[in-house]
Amino acid sequence: MQIDTLRFGIVNVDEDKIIIFSDGVPGLEQYKSYALLQFEESYPLVWLQSTEDTGICLPVLDTFSVLPDYVFDIDESDVKHLELNNPDELHVVSVVVIPDDIKGMTVNLAAPIIINTTTGNAKQIVLTGSEYNVRAPVFQEICDTVAREESDDDAGTV
Repeated sequence: MQIDTLRFGIVNVDEDKIIIFSDGVPGLEQYKSYALLQFEESYPLVWLQSTEDTGICLPVLDTFSVLPDYVFDIDESDVKHLELNNPDELHVVSVVVIPDDIKGMTVNLAAPIIINTTTGNAKQIVLTGSEYNVRAPVFQEICDTVAREESDDDAGTV
């Protein structure tokens, strides 16, 4: 399937990888269908691109890969809504805000996006009673993740 995007032009996406937010994303409720676009040059940032509107594209990151100590509980009603049967089906991303000075980059840890990788069902949930911040600084953690993975890649070379 081809998706027309404002930021990346025409992009090919496997139809099996389309993500459906039956309730929409908060603030963008009318748009239900999205795809995660990943590009090497923006790693570890990934782009949550609407398949219905070329201009809607949110920077997100795989929360656990950048912040491995991130822990939260999912309400049973959200587990049912997402049709989660197994923790292996779970993919969690968080929305990133990228200001002009990227060192001020923040991530919304208080409202992660939960994706069922088997069904494509997704929902942004608001964590209640959580110590997580809506604008948690993340620039240094992203730099550390990139450096760690580059180091791992170089470990096998002679």
